[in-house]
Amino acid sequence: MQKEQLSAYMDGEQVEAGLTDALLKDEELQESWQAFHAVRAVMRKESSLFLGADFTAKMAGLIEPEEVKKVDVIAVSQPELEDAHNSAFMQKLKAFFAPMTQVAVAAGVCLVAVLGVQSFNNKNDASNLPETPVLQTLPFNNSVQEVSYNAPSKDTLTSDQLEQKSRRIGAMLQNYELQRRMHADALNVSSNSQK
Repeated sequence: MQKEQLSAYMDGEQVEAGLTDALLKDEELQESWQAFHAVRAVMRKESSLFLGADFTAKMAGLIEPEEVKKVDVIAVSQPELEDAHNSAFMQKLKAFFAPMTQVAVAAGVCLVAVLGVQSFNNKNDASNLPETPVLQTLPFNNSVQEVSYNAPSKDTLTSDQLEQKSRRIGAMLQNYELQRRMHADALNVSSNSQK
């Protein structure tokens, strides 16, 4: 009990008031005090003296007087591997688990086959889908205009329509010429003044 109080006293805990007096009077407690401080110093690596040169001799001296207990070795025969395989229990165990292992192997093979076929089909489905082009070449109304001399044309112009178009183009050209002549004087004046 005093050693526990001594350890608590070293840790800075409150102990009985008479422990200090007992420590000063009792040599055994003083030796314990020194031993505890040495252990603390070694654990905190504060001491340059680690275990001392005679540590092994001290340990041998402490171990030597202890009595050695002799334990009688009981020889137990261990079964050989062949004996274990031929035992009745193992035979029953094999007979019990053989059908289950066969079913498990068959189920594993079926699972691999099903997953393989499904993944193969998924790859083919993905390759059959049309790829979206990087540049969309179809017009907004998604109607394709065929470019060929043999293709039937929806917008084939009749001779009347061609005459009307040529009249409109002629009228536009005449209007342009008139506009150019009317404003030619203004253009010449502005170009001469810039020079």
